[in-house]
Amino acid sequence: MLSVVIIRFIDVFFCCFTIKSGGSMFVQQKTVFVNGVIKTMDLNNPEVEAVCVSAGKIEALGKKSEILEYVKNVPHEMIDLQGKVAYPGFIDTHSHLDMCALALERVSCDLSLKTIDTVINKLKEKAQATPKGEWVVGYCYDDTGLQDNRHLDKHDLDKVSTEHPVIVFHISTHLGYINSYAIKKLGITKNNKVEGGEYVIGEDGEPTGLLLEFAFFETIAYLPEPTEERLKELIEQAVHNYNAVGITTFHVGGIGLSANPEKTMRCFLDLERQGKLTARAYLHFMPGVMETFAQYGLWNFGSDYLKFGGLKYFTDGSIQAFTAALSEDYYSKPGYKGSVLFPQEEIDAIIEKYHLMGVQVAVHTNGDQASEGVIQAFEKAYEKSPVRLNHLLIHAQTVREDQLDRMKAIGIIPSFFGQHISVWGDRHASIFLGPERTGRMNPAGSAVRRDMPFSLHSDSPVLPIMVLESINTAVNRKSSGGKIYGEDQKITPYQALQAYTTHAALCCLSENDRGALKAGYYADMVVLERDIEKIAPETIIDTKICMTVCGGKIVYKA
Repeated sequence: MLSVVIIRFIDVFFCCFTIKSGGSMFVQQKTVFVNGVIKTMDLNNPEVEAVCVSAGKIEALGKKSEILEYVKNVPHEMIDLQGKVAYPGFIDTHSHLDMCALALERVSCDLSLKTIDTVINKLKEKAQATPKGEWVVGYCYDDTGLQDNRHLDKHDLDKVSTEHPVIVFHISTHLGYINSYAIKKLGITKNNKVEGGEYVIGEDGEPTGLLLEFAFFETIAYLPEPTEERLKELIEQAVHNYNAVGITTFHVGGIGLSANPEKTMRCFLDLERQGKLTARAYLHFMPGVMETFAQYGLWNFGSDYLKFGGLKYFTDGSIQAFTAALSEDYYSKPGYKGSVLFPQEEIDAIIEKYHLMGVQVAVHTNGDQASEGVIQAFEKAYEKSPVRLNHLLIHAQTVREDQLDRMKAIGIIPSFFGQHISVWGDRHASIFLGPERTGRMNPAGSAVRRDMPFSLHSDSPVLPIMVLESINTAVNRKSSGGKIYGEDQKITPYQALQAYTTHAALCCLSENDRGALKAGYYADMVVLERDIEKIAPETIIDTKICMTVCGGKIVYKA
């Protein structure tokens, strides 16, 4: 089936560059953005008064008088920025937009519900409105943040329904919970085994309903999906939600991780062909899907709005699920460090294979021990082929100083999940890592001191899609409880903006067409109500997104 998708993509790709004009000549109307402060993120030309856009790209930029003179004899439209501040469009370097789309029809079990009883009642409401035998799906359950301070089990979810299969995603998306109906429906017994995961067994010798890592990933593959038309609608809505926070390019962190990959790809292809993608998609693929694409040489390939990236790979889980692999014990679990999901030989082999093919690899690592295994694998591959492909360490939460040195030496870029400090910082300090390691989480300051590019992300749907909140955390390093973790890891607003623009463009091998406002680059911009480089750092979070522009078109306006 994937071969059909590939052939169709090639057809869409070449068709999108054909303009049928009946042989007549025409003048492309231009759009001019004026009357604002326009920050280009280009060190050679950091601020301009006006930008002229044509055919989705920046044609000219400079002083207002110069640009108005440039367009005076051709059709043009004027966009008044009303004194607001424009930056290059934000680039999200790790999230799961396909999962965000599916979540639009699922039940949020986030911390606003406060207790397990409230979670159960909300899921029960969904079950009562769902035909018997069909799945009830919840997401964003955060065990250590609720008053009950524990995981769910099958007995909790049996209270939701005994006539529906019920599944709840942990907020980390690295584990989940199912009820007795689902356990029976899926044929899970105490004898089930899965590489890189676990069906947790209770004291009675039977499955508890807790699924870890690949046991959970394999289970969610059985969930029913919307029709293809409905999935397209949901993806389109999710893209608009990304536009609303200023995002004009987004990575999809693992096609094949959740929804059916063939259906998901057809939806992205149709939306691209129909001109309905209002942000640019950069797709990474799980190993099974990537194997199929690799046969056709399809990576770093695509159109202006849809690009095939490389491989997405996991080597450990989540710190707040105790499944990340650390080199030192978890703070509240002496003697326990977690473990890497796969043998080092397997990690070495898959990274070497794709590096030698010239394919970018984005590897999930949260614990420093997992990072160590991945860095070693990249170092071995780099010895055989010293080519820099801007490989990514996704999250890299606890990466050490010595590891950053080695990453820089071979061009590995970390993408930090900075919101861990604001959302889980106090719990990391008291439960998972302790105060000292928490202060070193997401070491953006260390990367800056090495003149090392890095990006930031919010890993949606783990957290709602956000950018300014992420920038705020990177600058202030303040937890929800008001504590500062890692004074020396704070960065400036400009450096945080780089992480969402110029540096983020490196992460999608697109530094020559986005991430800055330059002639010939995509006309992608975000307009903020004020200059976040000039305001008090603690007020960044209160800044509003006024407008998002992708390809010269306004795709969001407050």
